Amino acid sequence: MTIRLSDVIKSPDVEDPVNLHVHRPLQLLLARPLVKTSITPNQVTFLSLCAGLGAAACIAWGSLYVRLAGALLLFASAILDGVDGMIARLKKTSSETGHAIDGASDYAVNITTTLAAIYHLGQTSGRPLLAAALGLGAHLAWAHHLMLYDFHCALYLRFYSGGKHQGGDRERAQKTLENVRQGGSLFQRVLMTVFVWQLGNRQSLLAKVSPLGVRLSERPADDAFGKTYVATHRAPMRLWALCGNAPHMDLMVLAIVLDRFEVYFVLRIVVFTLIALFATVWERRVLASHAEPGEVLS
Repeated sequence: MTIRLSDVIKSPDVEDPVNLHVHRPLQLLLARPLVKTSITPNQVTFLSLCAGLGAAACIAWGSLYVRLAGALLLFASAILDGVDGMIARLKKTSSETGHAIDGASDYAVNITTTLAAIYHLGQTSGRPLLAAALGLGAHLAWAHHLMLYDFHCALYLRFYSGGKHQGGDRERAQKTLENVRQGGSLFQRVLMTVFVWQLGNRQSLLAKVSPLGVRLSERPADDAFGKTYVATHRAPMRLWALCGNAPHMDLMVLAIVLDRFEVYFVLRIVVFTLIALFATVWERRVLASHAEPGEVLS
């Protein structure tokens, strides 16, 4: 059986253009042979993590050729980061624990590469405090943008799939945590505890930014409303896709190659925050256009 891209991505609407047309085809090339082996999604996630940590070490080292090797490693990490999910979907082994492991890996790669970039920029510019301020601002912006994207992506896919997609649901993750506490390893318990905590942070942020969206996420995903939601939210969802992790990884790769981490940090803080603000306003207007909040949720 031929495995097509449509078999392994949830919806093209939640993918940014580079991810859809560059990352995903490359990931599919790797997933096709790997799905026939005993390699697990978590093992691929571990490889992605190792490549990302290697990239951080290369950035901190700083010399040109080592830095270029770091760019290749970070791009490899970004590609592998999508292969694990493809294998999980093809083998039907997706789980909350796997989702948590993938998220923790992404976070670790972001933290370490950002710290390495701060160190490198501080060393080369002679202004370590400014480098630290820019790096911290970029990281905080990334974290908030990603939480917003993840929520709207999960909500969109929930209605798109007729309720089959349940990713990022805090109550479901809490139940998984309770089960893991009874029979899981220490690693699983710690991982799921952090995952539930992250989902709680996201829920708190969304309660302030998109209260109607939070209420809408509790609505049953019936077919009629699902079609209406997808049709009206497709355009803003494509804008939200620019706030996902893939654009961040691609820009970081370019920053490594060009040795312009200060430009990357400013882009992340200013440009992507403007994108997130515009998407938030657009999303709220689309939600309000359905009906009054009480009618939307009836």
